Amino acid sequence: MQNKKPFLTEEARKHLREDLLQMKDPVSLVLFTGATANKPFNEFSVKLLNELASLTDKIIVEQEDIEGPRAKELGLSRTPTILIAPGKYTITLLGAPAGEEARVFLMAILMASTGKTILSSASTDNLSALAEARTVRVFVSPTCPYCPQQTALAISAAISRPGLIAVEIVEIYENRDLAIENDALSVPQTFVNGRLVGAGLLPEEIFIEAVLTAAPVKILRRGDTSRKERDLLIIGAGPAGLTAAIYAERSGLRTVVLEKANIGGQVAITPVVENYPGFTTVGGKALMDMMALQATAYADIHEGEEVTGIKQDDKGFEVTTSRAEYTVKAVLITSGAESKKLGVKGEQEFQGKGVSYCAACDGYFFKDKRKVLVVGGGNTAVTEALYLANLGADVTIVHRREELRAEQFLQQELQKNNIPVLLNTELRSISGDKRVSTVALENTKDRTMQELTVEGVFIAVGYIPANQLAVSLGAALDEEGYIRVDSRQRTNIGHVYAAGDITGGIKQIVTAVSQGAVAATTIFEDLSNPYWKTARS
Repeated sequence: MQNKKPFLTEEARKHLREDLLQMKDPVSLVLFTGATANKPFNEFSVKLLNELASLTDKIIVEQEDIEGPRAKELGLSRTPTILIAPGKYTITLLGAPAGEEARVFLMAILMASTGKTILSSASTDNLSALAEARTVRVFVSPTCPYCPQQTALAISAAISRPGLIAVEIVEIYENRDLAIENDALSVPQTFVNGRLVGAGLLPEEIFIEAVLTAAPVKILRRGDTSRKERDLLIIGAGPAGLTAAIYAERSGLRTVVLEKANIGGQVAITPVVENYPGFTTVGGKALMDMMALQATAYADIHEGEEVTGIKQDDKGFEVTTSRAEYTVKAVLITSGAESKKLGVKGEQEFQGKGVSYCAACDGYFFKDKRKVLVVGGGNTAVTEALYLANLGADVTIVHRREELRAEQFLQQELQKNNIPVLLNTELRSISGDKRVSTVALENTKDRTMQELTVEGVFIAVGYIPANQLAVSLGAALDEEGYIRVDSRQRTNIGHVYAAGDITGGIKQIVTAVSQGAVAATTIFEDLSNPYWKTARS
């Protein structure tokens, strides 16, 4: 396994070499490849593993033929397959560790070497009660921004309970038959002992409970019941929340940011951002990773921690989450907005089986000119269509109005890429057997119907505000459900503020960042010298 030319850049090799210094014990990586199936991915895996082995003597790579006796003995038949520290742990990767999954692969090697995982002490304690074997299977794609966290949790569980927990990470494009067989066309999807326990990113507590029970979890067991005191609690780790955290901590406010899902919000699943100052073009996930890196230098950011209740009293707020309880002086809501559903027949039935709201997550499955439909006419819809076309999908846009609402620049890109657009057309239903196969479309002018054969439907028709916590606090909302704020991001409830997409208006990253900075500044001023007292004096 000799490489004549370095597979990675010198800069990448430098950073990897530094990361691999953390290794304690040697880790063996056994790679199974074949001569035909998934050949480009086999070659990629050979080069990557060989390159890693060249950077440290603590990575030992063995390459095996998938037709050989060792593969038959282990019951393996897919390529590439990678075993991480076999004999010590049961961690199997079906597919090349590329894209978003590459960094988790490195993390897995480090965890296998040191025995240290990303699990909290409470999760590790809960797993110690496990008495029966569990097989955890996570379906992923290299472009999915939510998959790495789910993968890392699964591998952490396998390392925490070796011999009892086996983990298999399945890349859906290279293992299409497995994805189709398990209705796992949207990722991440997590199975325990063959049973689906969660679609989408599962918070750590829910994932651990699902491993323990081998069933979907609806009720959380909360670990840390100690009460934590902070000046400011920020709900949501998108651009507004992360910016506010930086400004608040720099002002001297003890701040915690709670994010129930993945850091980055809607931006993290935006394939390409082309209108953020300072970057001609940048991936949404990459941009949010940079923001998060800066914010974590100042404030505590808790990923996977959901606020389940807020009560206001004379001293401030008592906040209950899936992990702990907090007493805080002020609350900033930056919970953003969620993808709007169309409500058409078949939409819910085929969600995860061809219906998706995230091209970055699920688009990779539809490479190789597979026909997909994008529903919508705004910037998000056109960006998703361009991204899917770039992946290699055969894309058609459907929009119910006479013209698209997207920026002219994006519309010009559509024309350059020869992406067809069906205007004055509405999606009426989605049909199929076990997964999407056809859609029914109606012309909004003459009411004629047509049937289109597609394998995927990507819905991008706008957003609805994630306002549940605001409603529970009594914050005033506008007619669309967005939180009303003044010019300083104050709501009608004292010491409750809002910023970003949750306030409606122009939903842009620069707007969210600006509002986050204004909100943090306002909160510092209000806590230091309350504006209502100043107004009365």
